[in-house]
Amino acid sequence: MRRPIAALVILALVGVAGAIGVTTFLNESDAAPAVTVQRAHKGAAAPSFKRRITFLVVGSDSGAPKFGRGGAAARGRADSLHLVVLDPVKRRGIVMGFPRDSYVPIPGHGTNKVNAALSFGGPALLVRTFEQLTGIRIDYFALTSFDGLTDLVNKVGGVQVNVDMNIRDRVAGAFMNKGPQRLSGARALAYARARKTVPGGDIARSRHQGQILIGGLATYQAQVAKDPARVMKWLAVMNDEVQTDLPIREQLNLALFARTVAPGRLNNVVVPNTTGTAGRASIVRLLPGAYSLFARVRAGQLS
Repeated sequence: MRRPIAALVILALVGVAGAIGVTTFLNESDAAPAVTVQRAHKGAAAPSFKRRITFLVVGSDSGAPKFGRGGAAARGRADSLHLVVLDPVKRRGIVMGFPRDSYVPIPGHGTNKVNAALSFGGPALLVRTFEQLTGIRIDYFALTSFDGLTDLVNKVGGVQVNVDMNIRDRVAGAFMNKGPQRLSGARALAYARARKTVPGGDIARSRHQGQILIGGLATYQAQVAKDPARVMKWLAVMNDEVQTDLPIREQLNLALFARTVAPGRLNNVVVPNTTGTAGRASIVRLLPGAYSLFARVRAGQLS
């Protein structure tokens, strides 16, 4: 049974949880949720809003029947991976993108591409992998799929993104010019997937995914600022599309927090890396700068 979440703002649209209100009834829909949001550690206490709060944001390659990708999203491969660290006191944060082929230690499974951790052991193993890799404790895990992203973006009328390059990528279906654009669900997904003909390949793709996260928050805030009644539309969409087990009080705390985050104070970076091989497989190796970045984030340096 799907519990109605306080309608998550666009951060949760593609992964990061926030909330803008609470419903008081149960959604009986049997359809798979577009977004699942849960605490990263079962049984853990709700995080304090007097310290940093961290979200692991994941886009799965499974759980998207509209795109011919069956299976459960939570058991697919994690093709979009972002660690989002927010400071409620300073009201700023960082969005760290990890290429899906990052070659890292996975607890109990040796060293492998990080996107395999989800299929090996579900969200719990992916969380352990990132905590071991970065030394950063994760508070919330959020998961979506191709279907989830496109459905949610379409239902809220598109997402505003500052496209940072001209793209002509037939494989991803991405054809767009540089500059601010409102992307439909299909175009947002295409922008998030394009890499074959994009300078920087996987690095650019990860950066673009971070732009969609931040652009989504900006879209929500702009819509509600222009017409406060649009909150009700977001409530209805998120009630239908988001599954969570978070208590109501925790949802309310997230609601208050999410409305204080200015998109311009979110630093979008891809962890320093280089390409390489392991056997015959193409991989991405994290550079020393990545570990320096993790240390700075642990020390509270998010800009």
